Amino acid sequence: MTEVAVHEVLGEVLSPSQATTYLACSAKWYFRYLVGLTEPTTGALALGKAFHGTLAQNFRQKMSTGRDMENGELSEAFTHEWSLAIADAALRDDEDATELALTGKILVDAYLSKVARSVKPKAIEQTVQGEIAGVRVRGIVDLLDVDGCVFDFKTSSKRPNGISAEHCLQLTTYAMITPEASGQCRLDTVTKTKTVNVVQQSYQISPDDRRFAETLYPMVQESIQDGIYLPHRSSPLCSRRYCGYWRECEREFGGHVAE
Repeated sequence: MTEVAVHEVLGEVLSPSQATTYLACSAKWYFRYLVGLTEPTTGALALGKAFHGTLAQNFRQKMSTGRDMENGELSEAFTHEWSLAIADAALRDDEDATELALTGKILVDAYLSKVARSVKPKAIEQTVQGEIAGVRVRGIVDLLDVDGCVFDFKTSSKRPNGISAEHCLQLTTYAMITPEASGQCRLDTVTKTKTVNVVQQSYQISPDDRRFAETLYPMVQESIQDGIYLPHRSSPLCSRRYCGYWRECEREFGGHVAE
């Protein structure tokens, strides 16, 4: 494989996104975290960034003033976050920046009008770090409320059917390494469907969840340090549409990445 300069021990510090990326496709982890290639930002990813940034602005204001943003403030905040997110995005052929911006405003308005009033934030976009089974793990928590509940926000093109294994690991990790976290978590999803909905899913971290994290992180770390990086070409997400590293993957490993 291509030689790269390594400035720290591989896998010395992991995150939930690193672990799930490695498990989904270790070659993708290799390109992103070892080689240091930046995956192009699609319009959908830009919308997600602007959505998160706008909610963060709202809840920071709420922490200092005790109130959520009004409509005018919300629109201004989203416009600012959208301009930052879309600046370097590479839109797919089926994406339109104007339509995405309009959708984003609808999504943040839906969350603020339906859910935000009941949220009492204590920390916003908090960087956390700790150890899980001897592995240093870090991440950024979207929101921690006054009762110690860990919140994660996301947008989706369809209504979620339960909480995915990826998000279970993420929430478990944050609950384990976030000071003052209670073990109670909530995943709030705003759907980009014809009728916009806000789906709130509560999750209580169990001993089995903790044991899974304690088993997984050392195994991922060991595999990374052993240099095991394989393309997962049989995955439904292994396609030129869903992976920005497909060109590098074909050059490095050969074969063909599906359209």
